[in-house]
Amino acid sequence: MKRKIERKIRLAPSEPGVYLFKKENVPIYIGKAKNLSARLKSYLTPSTEKVRNIVEESDDLEMIVVASEKEAFLLEANLIRKHKPKYNVRLKDTEFYPYIRISNDRIPYVEIVKRKLKDGLYFGPYTNTRFVKELLEVLQKIFGFRTCRSDLKRIKRPCFLYHLGQCVGPCIGNLGEHDKAIHKLKEFLSGRIREVLDYLQRKMETHAKMLDFENATKYRDLLFNLSNVLESQGVTFSENINCDVVVHDHDLFVVLRIREGYLMGKVSFEMEGGGIEDFIREYYVFGRGDIPESLIVEENLNGMDYTSLGFHYVGKPRSQIEEELLIKAKKNLENDLSLRGLKREALKELMKLINMEDFPYRIEGIDISHLQGKYTVASLVVFEDGFPKKNDYRRYRLNLDHPNDYEAIRKVVKRRYSKYPLPNLIFVDGGKGQVKAVLDALKDLKKDCPVVGLAKKEEIVVVKEKELALPLDHPALRLLVQIRDETHRFAVGYHRKRREKDSLKSILDEIPGLGPVRKKKLLEHFGSVENVRNASVEEIARVIGSNVIAKRILEKL
Repeated sequence: MKRKIERKIRLAPSEPGVYLFKKENVPIYIGKAKNLSARLKSYLTPSTEKVRNIVEESDDLEMIVVASEKEAFLLEANLIRKHKPKYNVRLKDTEFYPYIRISNDRIPYVEIVKRKLKDGLYFGPYTNTRFVKELLEVLQKIFGFRTCRSDLKRIKRPCFLYHLGQCVGPCIGNLGEHDKAIHKLKEFLSGRIREVLDYLQRKMETHAKMLDFENATKYRDLLFNLSNVLESQGVTFSENINCDVVVHDHDLFVVLRIREGYLMGKVSFEMEGGGIEDFIREYYVFGRGDIPESLIVEENLNGMDYTSLGFHYVGKPRSQIEEELLIKAKKNLENDLSLRGLKREALKELMKLINMEDFPYRIEGIDISHLQGKYTVASLVVFEDGFPKKNDYRRYRLNLDHPNDYEAIRKVVKRRYSKYPLPNLIFVDGGKGQVKAVLDALKDLKKDCPVVGLAKKEEIVVVKEKELALPLDHPALRLLVQIRDETHRFAVGYHRKRREKDSLKSILDEIPGLGPVRKKKLLEHFGSVENVRNASVEEIARVIGSNVIAKRILEKL
């Protein structure tokens, strides 16, 4: 340990604060302590490899004294977010999770997003996109908030959602009603679910007593649909429980999100080398998850007073229902660990089979799709630790004069790896020819990476030196089939989308009065002939700003 750092440690005050180990003035590790002196003295005799590395690499130590442990906790979180030190643990998604975002515009709109990139108010994460879409669809019918992103200053007439009673119409001046709709949505997403259910029940009963059966039926259907969407998550309780349940084993964390007795989501994260305190900082302080009334964990936390962050209670289960929720969370954790174990075993088997030096943590898969040489596209999918990482998927549009899968593969490999680092393993859908095409392209780039292919007919595993016929139940083969199916699905989907878009473009070229600007709007909004055909005149008119041309388009289709 450098003398300057040792001297600073021995002079550290016995007060709460944050400390930063630095290398060339860049933080490599940031920590907080209730007592800086006591905490930093543990670095004088490093007990783990990580601590030894921090001490050996650092050339300076900075301390910031604060008034309380809470201040230290929040300052540590903000500094870690800002500097992203190499030795601080980070939370990694094990899969994609959607959020509901309410924009911060004067007249907000509501959308489903993958990441928290823009300003606004976020709710989630939720278990899956389908659940969120169905939930938002029912809530829009109940509250009437807008989901369009149009510039309302340019809107002269309300869209078809207003006429269907699914939007209160802020575009025609109903701003007060829309503010109320957004307020009610925020309350619902914050956990006040039963208020909405009770409201629908009362409206249904009131209209039934008035013999207004049309409206009574409308509210009955809304109540039924909302209940069905919420119950589709699989867990409901009679008590109005509003809590998160967090369990972990090694580096895997599972969170169950329960709001007023309804399971709103089950999410999993990886965090290498972190404990429950690190998770609370990463997940709640960094804003990935909204803070519930209670946080149920397996053990009482004796250090930080987390209630100062907004929780009413943090600790072990206090009731039979909370105990049941903890058991359910543990079962989900066991299932996730089991799946991950199977994936790891398959990756190890694959590593041995094709004589890889490095563990195939990141695999990138390539597939080509075309229609007799036309509309040639390539897909690139990414698997990390055996699981798809959909945020890293990419599509490539390839312009070829004639059908040639090998040339298409060479092109996409050069485009990809001239800009991005190589993975541990490249997978290609195909046999010897496809594998050779990847290797030739890498050779031209003066790069080297293991390549594996899967010949479709007999599921033969192909590498540079050999071909392998594996039993159909072999874990490595099952994993490669999964990657092959995912690359194929992604490629075919993009190919179909491109083909439909070109088909729509050719039809639009024949319609009088439809200029390039309106064509572009239609292509971006609908994407295919089928989508336009299923749209109403009002919806098409809203996109292009003309009822007359909207009618011409539908007549042509």
